[in-house]
This record gives sequence, structure tokens and C-alpha cells, in this order.
Amino acid sequence: MNYKKFAYVYDQLMKDAPYDQWIKITEMLVKKYNLHPSQIIDLGCGTGNIAIPLSKQGYQMIGVDLSEEMLSIAFDKMLESHVSFPLIQQNMMELDIDQKVGLIISYCDSFNYLHGIEEVKKAFIQVNKHLEDGAYFIFDMHSPYKFREVFHGQTFAWNDEDISVIWQTEVDIDQLMVNHDLTFFVKQSERCYEKFQETHIQQTYSMEMVKQGLEETGFELEEVFGDFQLQPVQENTERIFYVARKQS
Repeated sequence: MNYKKFAYVYDQLMKDAPYDQWIKITEMLVKKYNLHPSQIIDLGCGTGNIAIPLSKQGYQMIGVDLSEEMLSIAFDKMLESHVSFPLIQQNMMELDIDQKVGLIISYCDSFNYLHGIEEVKKAFIQVNKHLEDGAYFIFDMHSPYKFREVFHGQTFAWNDEDISVIWQTEVDIDQLMVNHDLTFFVKQSERCYEKFQETHIQQTYSMEMVKQGLEETGFELEEVFGDFQLQPVQENTERIFYVARKQS
């Protein structure tokens, strides 16, 4: 996955993403399960759009992301927001920060960027190692329905004053894998736009596969719900949330 140029237009592209809902979900689950995490790891934190607001609310955050460029932008945004917490560049399958925390979150379909359930389980193992006994792991994934019915063979276009995007998707239905081919036109001056392209590959898995992967790596699945609603997953659910507890 290449985020080098993409990182610098990411916030513009994602400006309508429901970050406030991810934050609300986190707060609701912290309250529901009576959690008092001394620290929270945001795994796949990107440019800090979830970690920074949580930090402003008083949570002790640690941001982890694979992309140096994303973390650089997150650092600048931290300074602007007058908060400070560690930002660590690591692959989630190799997470190693030499401490355990009370909660790990991973949103915005970060786990869909791992290819194959074995890679997912590698990341689960590292998450488990960094949680205190009985602590919680909350993450989301695009659903198989979204791959089959929403992404499959689609072309999306998005246009703003400074950036235009053409987003084409191709789905391998059998493997539940999607290629996102993105073409960007970024305004450099009144008469000049820079064109660049990115390809991002995501894969998803059935709930049964995810549950089995969690159980095999030392978790107990506490709850599954869909689309920010804390409601049971339906046939047309597009985003599935998993709430897992580290077995003591």
C-alpha cells in the first residue's frame, strides 16, 4: 500500500468521514464495559482524526501507523490542537512498544488492508500482547456485503475546488478482495494540476472467520454490531464492529 502522496490529500478526501461517530462509539463502549484505560493505542491512526479528539477529552493516547507521511501530518495537527502523545511508525503485524495498555482501537477499516486471515491473526497476536489482562480491543471492518454489492465494479468521482478524484473498484468475489484504483488531480496553481495515481488493496472476511481468528489468538468476542448503530449485523450492513476482550 502506497500512502506517500495519498497522505497529503487524505484529509480533504475524508473530510466527510464520520469521525465523530467513531469517537462516540468508543465513548459508549468505554462506559458500557466500565473501562478505565490508563492508555489507549489507536492502531492505524492515520492523520490523527480520532486519536487527537480523544486526547483532547483526556484519554492518554498512543498513535501507531505504517505510514510515515500520515504520522507527519498527525504530528502537525497535534501541535495545532495543543495536545501531545507518542506517534509510532510500525506495521500492526509487528506491533512492539514495550508496554501494555487498557484499550486498543482500530477503525476506518484498517484491518481490511491486511491480506489473508493469517496476516489478520498475526496482528491479533500483537494486539493481545499489548493489552492488560481482561482489557478490550475494538475494531471495525468492511463487510462482505459492501465488497459484493457496493464496491464491485463501481466508479466514484469526487470534485472540490483544489482536488478531483476518480475512484474505480474491482472486486475478486471469491477472495473478497478489492482493488481501489485512485486517480488524483491536485491543484498547484490557477492553470496547473498535478496528476497522480494510487492503488490500494483491501480484503475482508466472514464474521465466523474473524471470530475464530480472535479465539485462536487469546480473545473472547464480546459483541458484534453494524454501521455505528449498536444493532445486530444485517444482510446489508456495510461496516462491522467487533468488541473483543483479552482472556485472562
